[in-house]
Amino acid sequence: MRVTKSRSFAKAWSYRVFGTLTSFIVVYIITGQAILATAIAFWETVLKIGVYYWHERIWDKVQWGRK
Repeated sequence: MRVTKSRSFAKAWSYRVFGTLTSFIVVYIITGQAILATAIAFWETVLKIGVYYWHERIWDKVQWGRK
């Protein structure tokens, strides 16, 4: 069974949305401040996209586990 690029993109998008919502909810529960929760969720998303990109680029150079 072949997985399409659009399916992979949809899964990545939904995963990121749920992660961002989780961050928002946790910060809001702890602080009670919707503006702070929104700011943290936004920056968390931006930073994690960058971290994921570099993580993938580094792993692309690792030969371990490839055949």
